[in-house]
Amino acid sequence: MKPLAQSTPEQFIADFFTTFHEQVVRGDPDPAPAMARFYTPDIEMISDGIRLDWDKLLAHIRPVRKNLAEDDDSRFEVHEAVADGDRIAARLTIHAATRKKRVAVEVLAFYTFTPDGRMTRSHGFTRTITA
Repeated sequence: MKPLAQSTPEQFIADFFTTFHEQVVRGDPDPAPAMARFYTPDIEMISDGIRLDWDKLLAHIRPVRKNLAEDDDSRFEVHEAVADGDRIAARLTIHAATRKKRVAVEVLAFYTFTPDGRMTRSHGFTRTITA
């Protein structure tokens, strides 16, 4: 990942999740080495009140990989993002296709990044957008 200072907050978040999806979710059969390029070993991610550390996040990736459609056509639509030093507050929508249906999930979150662009903390909530 490139450092936050090299792009706008919106572009940084879009690039972060798009590249993560390509390299980790859709990439190597063993996602752990690629995941280390995006998250610090002490990552703490709290989403909808559920805490994920490195091991739980890695375990979460496996079923996501299994349930995505062959050509899921995922995209990350960043509606707004604001940076303050190493922190970003963002509102975005994740668009993807599972083997059964298309999904859209709105995300509101606060992220903290290291100088090299890896996420070290995330705290937010989500809601599924229905048609």
